[in-house]
Amino acid sequence: MANAQIKKLLQYGIGQGFNVIAPFIVIPYIILKCGEENFGKSAIGLSVAFFIIVFIDFGCDILGVKDISINRDDIDRRNYIISRVTYIKAFFIVLSSIIFLIIIQQFEFFNKEKDLYYFSFSVFMAQIVNPLWIFQGLEKFNLFSYFSILSKSIYILLIFYFLDQKSDFIYINLAFGLSIFIAGVVFFLVLNKKYQFVFVPIKISELYGYMYENRTYVFSQIFIWMQLYSPILLVNYFGTSVQVGQFRIVDQIISIFKTYVLLSFNFIYPKICFEFDKKYNKGVRSWKLFNSMNFIFLSTLIIVLFVFSYEIINYYNILNKNYVTELLQTALIYPVIFFIVYAFKQLLLALHFEKIFSRIIIAMSILNLIIISLVYDKYSLFGVFYSFIFVEFITLLILIFLTLNNKVLAPKNKNYEV
Repeated sequence: MANAQIKKLLQYGIGQGFNVIAPFIVIPYIILKCGEENFGKSAIGLSVAFFIIVFIDFGCDILGVKDISINRDDIDRRNYIISRVTYIKAFFIVLSSIIFLIIIQQFEFFNKEKDLYYFSFSVFMAQIVNPLWIFQGLEKFNLFSYFSILSKSIYILLIFYFLDQKSDFIYINLAFGLSIFIAGVVFFLVLNKKYQFVFVPIKISELYGYMYENRTYVFSQIFIWMQLYSPILLVNYFGTSVQVGQFRIVDQIISIFKTYVLLSFNFIYPKICFEFDKKYNKGVRSWKLFNSMNFIFLSTLIIVLFVFSYEIINYYNILNKNYVTELLQTALIYPVIFFIVYAFKQLLLALHFEKIFSRIIIAMSILNLIIISLVYDKYSLFGVFYSFIFVEFITLLILIFLTLNNKVLAPKNKNYEV
């Protein structure tokens, strides 16, 4: 059993490792060809696309993964779940496309870079064939890795193909979207052949009922987007596109650790859900062991990165390297707290604390935006990361209180309350 889990982790880690490496290949090239300012503009377009994805995905990264994990051996139920998510995605893609087209035409902020935003459509439209949530639920991490490697390989090739001059920055997000779509189509065919997946008819009333039942959790995902991506829009509003580019570089480096945290979350989450549903105490032990080992490993990596921070920043084709190096060193505090928060999130979501967790996300996301708005004028980009660290720490204190108050980690205790 232990060897099987290690094998799954290695398979999953290879794919996520490729996800981490790809930006280090393309970002210096993007900045070289398009400049820091245009790189910042493309990051804004990607953030807007990710916001739309919040609605399109409708929580499938958590709700769908949990459903697939619990029903992994029931082919009919599995096909029903995948079909339900795909139909909901299709509905929101059509609706979002219409609304976004109107916004691009009516608002100057979007209209002045309309080509960039038109090509950014591909990012959220590709989500209809993104199968990663299915592979996570099935714990088929080899397929997860194959998909990641294929999509990122296509992305790298398209970036080198599309970008030749500064004005070509409008194609950056198109390359990202096309890479997901092409790989997604390939792996949906794999699902059909290997796992007997077929689309099944579902009544509109059932789709509506599912959306209505989970509306609170999905609404809270908007605020996760606000935490993760809206700071780029605030930096653009209070600062410049060059500062957006600098923020994006540091954030991309920090994303190595955020990606690793999400790797850990996505890898263990289906297993935790399954074990808590079947053997509660075993689930608690697995959660403690896995996250303790991960915390030690993550902390070691962060210390190494802190020591070599200037050498890493020097790799990018940017000006003001000393400033960005100091910014990176400050920002490295964030992923440590981020990891611990996600460990408790993993635990509480597995035990159906979705509603209260949604309220926490909403409150903390609003607090984050308020703090950034208040401190940016004085602290500039440093203020953004000060806010990240503070808000994440407050979130951690709340989650620890919930865990202790509900005696979640107590042995043989399933009498928790939400």
